[in-house]
Amino acid sequence: MTSRRQEKANSLVMRELSELILRKVSDPRVQGVSVVSVDISPDFHLARVQYSFLNEALSAEDVQKGLDSAKPFLRRELNKVIQLRVLPELAFFYDPSIKGGDRILELLRAVKPKDSA
Repeated sequence: MTSRRQEKANSLVMRELSELILRKVSDPRVQGVSVVSVDISPDFHLARVQYSFLNEALSAEDVQKGLDSAKPFLRRELNKVIQLRVLPELAFFYDPSIKGGDRILELLRAVKPKDSA
């Protein structure tokens, strides 16, 4: 069960991390990455960041390597805007659910014109 403090920190880290990835990270492997969720451990030492992307040109491994290389920069920038006693380590995990949902919508759009004909 997460505490109110943890929930606030989760949403704050998620919002700021999304903004940093979108605006300040220049690595092309990270372009178009969306932060899906952040789950900070009860002791605030680890933040599990779930991410997704829709860019078909990139593989999950390339994006993971890009995020791992941007980790020190992201922690430094988070430390500037978030006032926490302990800034958690970032651990990135790929979440394929958004890409899967996009694929299902694509298939539904392909089936719909056949039904109306």
